[in-house]
Amino acid sequence: MADKILEELRISLKNGLTEAVIKNLVDDLREGGVLNRDETEDILQKTKNRPDQARDLIDSVKVKGREASKRFFSSLENNDKTLYETLTIANRLEALLPKATAPSSARHETTDEQKNEREEYKMESLPRGLCVIINNENFKNPKMKRRGSDFDVVSLQIVFKFLGFVVEKHNDLDANEIKCLMTKYSKDGRHGDCFVCCVLSHGDQYGILGKDEERCTFKDIRSPFDGVNCPSLVNKPKVFFIQACRGSETQKKVLVKTDASGGEPDQESDHVTDDYTIASGSDFLTVMSTVEGCRAMRDPSSGSWFIQSLCQYLKEGSQRSEDILKILIDVNDDVSKKEANVMIDRKIIDAKQIPQPQFTLRKTLIFRVPMAQSTG
Repeated sequence: MADKILEELRISLKNGLTEAVIKNLVDDLREGGVLNRDETEDILQKTKNRPDQARDLIDSVKVKGREASKRFFSSLENNDKTLYETLTIANRLEALLPKATAPSSARHETTDEQKNEREEYKMESLPRGLCVIINNENFKNPKMKRRGSDFDVVSLQIVFKFLGFVVEKHNDLDANEIKCLMTKYSKDGRHGDCFVCCVLSHGDQYGILGKDEERCTFKDIRSPFDGVNCPSLVNKPKVFFIQACRGSETQKKVLVKTDASGGEPDQESDHVTDDYTIASGSDFLTVMSTVEGCRAMRDPSSGSWFIQSLCQYLKEGSQRSEDILKILIDVNDDVSKKEANVMIDRKIIDAKQIPQPQFTLRKTLIFRVPMAQSTG
């Protein structure tokens, strides 16, 4: 990818870019929406010397991904053709393009860059797609009110608008209304490169509850979007985040022992430091907010553990072009380390939790931040 090439050429570019070219590059990238005003002013600070300006420019562009890096190289070709050709940038970029034909004996041989390009889901449409949020906060039984769920809704709206999605929210639906809504969205003509659905409600091991306290199964939620029922989303990622309990059990904590260096302890040594607890269900890889049979924690004053962690890591990780599985592992680690004393059945319980991603993805999924968003 172009951003990888930019990283490979970082030192050569830092040594080769002149002050005049740096200024022209910054002006071009600012005009093209790659850099914002604050970034421009920071790069061109008078107190910085030329190598520092070059380094900061390269790093500012690189973290914004391949499209930003391509624009950088295009501007460099216009402003310093000699350096562009000396570093053989055209050949490097051309190597990323898939070959139209190849001898049969060599068809299985591809570069790592070509392999990465081919195996990543396309994430270029504007808008990226639809993000549907179903927020069941109020139920037939007033005692079941899910206080704090509004914090999750706001966090989800902010992060998915940032990621370029059209976000639509639906409040307090009964089970049949949820099923009908899923069928309606499966036939929607606005689908882009990805579909996201976030369901916030009470639930059990089989599904989530409507406001009427009737069950809507996970199959009812997902099946309308399969390849048969939703051809417009064939070969495109369909992502569901479910914030709901999946049973009445609470996860127990187990002790992780680390030595003074932060690694696993020597089996023959009793000396350990910096111990901490995680949920006993941790370290299994098989996006539910909790494992089957267990509760999901929600703070009435700040939102649920899972959704708040998800939104934080999804925004930060996407800005670094991290794939969703890496982000979800970070979410698992973060949520697993949370702990709270909660009142359940008139007893104080030391609560723990671990989310559970499940996937059938065939390619790398990266929520690439739209250019206008990544610079703001």
